[in-house]
Order: sequence, then structure tokens, then C-alpha cells
Amino acid sequence: MPTWPVGLAYPVPMSLNPAPPSHQSLFVRPTRPFGQRAVLEREAEFQQSGHRRRTTPLGAQSTQMEDKTMRLPGEDQLRDAILKEHGPELEVTSDLLNIGVGVFLNPVRPVAFEVGASEAVDSFELLICLGLVAKACRQFRGVVAVAEISLSDVAESNGRMLLETMLTVEFLTRPTVTLKRNGKVLPDVSGHSLTRLLRSRLYLVHDAAGTLKTLRGMVSTGDLRSPNADHVLRVAESHVQEYSDEIGPEWTERLKHGTTCAGVSALDLADSLGLLPIYHAFYRPASARIHASDASRYVEVTEKAGGGLIFSATSSMKGVAEALMVSSLAMLDILTAVNQRLELRLEGQLHAIGPRIQEMTGRLPVE
Repeated sequence: MPTWPVGLAYPVPMSLNPAPPSHQSLFVRPTRPFGQRAVLEREAEFQQSGHRRRTTPLGAQSTQMEDKTMRLPGEDQLRDAILKEHGPELEVTSDLLNIGVGVFLNPVRPVAFEVGASEAVDSFELLICLGLVAKACRQFRGVVAVAEISLSDVAESNGRMLLETMLTVEFLTRPTVTLKRNGKVLPDVSGHSLTRLLRSRLYLVHDAAGTLKTLRGMVSTGDLRSPNADHVLRVAESHVQEYSDEIGPEWTERLKHGTTCAGVSALDLADSLGLLPIYHAFYRPASARIHASDASRYVEVTEKAGGGLIFSATSSMKGVAEALMVSSLAMLDILTAVNQRLELRLEGQLHAIGPRIQEMTGRLPVE
């Protein structure tokens, strides 16, 4: 684990017992190509379809669209300054993202998925872990993308989502977890020990229950008027019931009173995982950005010499380095935890990039 500085479509129902892949490589490459190969293959498809080929080069079209893109005042100048000032940090984030994306671009069969592994991973746990890695990659890319254009507050909000993904990954992948609520250890549930297998099922129940709650809300307000609305609700209810049967009534009740898949609040989950300092230093401060309780931070008020006040809004590089540092530490934590659980053979890459991320904490500007 890295050292942290202190300071509307209904999902396709899944079977509870999916058959594990039988091929040698566990991960399936995308069915649609991407990159240069994708351009060539789509061009061939276009010509075979009998349509006329576009005469404007794709690159020129991209440039024309970019010129029309809306920008905040001074955005281009700030982007250039950020690329110059934080080039080393951005290089690290790029390399870190490549490790995460590489889980899917350079597929291997996880050792933990093999028969006879010390604590074998079943298909559902594997699905959840890989899904969270993919989600984290998108969240991390979002942080860097908006940080590059000086939107450090938006980057901080995205970073908060990444931290929540990190808490979930830590909960699901650690060998053992002792849950707390309000600082007190929760009693064990008889017959349903908090193994990693059970934790994956808690995640599924939490996800299914959240989907059902959303659908019921849409039906109650008339937003879901499909002829199949009743059927969709029945399917969602059946999934909640099916997953709940696996975890038992006591865990089901706990989930109803918590805000996370652990059946406790995000604060209590951070405390349970020994990550309370991270919660207070990074997660909670970002909540103000999300809940719009920080309006005064966006406007500066100065007095005019002749009397009166001037209200001004400005953009700056302030907060960019911090957002890149925090999100990189969270991303490293996620990849390290998943690699330890699934044994994806990422140790060398993670070991090499770890010190580079730690160096980012020493380059934080004094503000």
C-alpha cells in the first residue's frame, strides 16, 4: 500500500453461477478494434458499404472541432503553464494509467483463478475486481484530463470518486476485515463469516438493491413508462432476493442501514480499513465540491479605492499538483490491492512506479 501524506438502461441480469471461461486467456479482447487498426478496418467497411468517402481529412475535422470548443478565459495559457510546470507528474500519471489499462490490453490468466490456489477467486469476484479496475482507469483519466486544463476543483471531485473506489477495492480484496460502526467493532454474523467470497456477495446485493431503488423511483414519478416496466421491476426484485438469500437476513438488514457495500458508512468503512486519516484529509474536503457548499471559494471580493466592491472569478493552477498526487496514490493502491488478490503479475511495474509517485508528494507547491 502506498504511503499517504498526512495533512438509464437496466443492466442485463446475471446468472448466479456463470460458467468460468474455458480458454487459456481469461480476458477477452474488445470485439471492435481500436487505434490505427480500427481506422483502417472501419475505412474498409465504409468503402464496402458503397457510400461515398468523406473528402475532408479526419485530422482536419478534429482541428476544426477543437477550434470551436468552448473554453474558459485563460484556459489555453493555463494548460501550457501546467504542462510545463507539472510535466514530470503528468508523465507519471500516464505511465500509471498504462499499467491499469494493460490489465486488459495484455491479458493473462490470474494465478488466483487457477484450481488449487490458496484462496480461489470465483467468477463473480473476478468480474467485480476487473470491473473496479476498469472503473478506476476511467476515473483516474478523468482526474488528469480536467487537471490539465486547470479545473482542480473538478479533478478533486473526480478524485473523491476514485477514493471511494479505493475503499471498495480494499474492502473486497483484503484477506480479513473487521468492520466498525461509530468506532466500535461490529459483532460477527453467525454462519456468514466476512470472507472475501461473502464480501463479493455483499457487493452484488448492494448494487442490485441500488438499481431496484432507482427503478422504483422512476416508476413512482412516471419516468419509466415502458410497457415492460412491471417486468423490469420484477426482474430487479428477483435479483435482490436471489443475492440476499446468499448473505442471509442479518447481513441484508445491515446493508439497508449502511451507505456502502459493507453495510456501514464511508466514514466507518475508512475507519474499519485503517484509512481514517485519508478520509479526513482528502475524501471529506472534496465533499464540499460535490455538494455545492463552497461557493465563496470561487469568487474574490476586493474593495475599490473610491468605495464599493469588486467581485471577480479567476482560474489558476492552484490545486492541480495535489489532485494529481492524491489520485495517483489512490490508483496505485487500487492496482496493488487487485494485483495481490488476483496475482496479475504486475509486481515489477508497480514496484518501479511506486517511488516516482511518492516523489510527487515532495514536489507539492507551497500555497
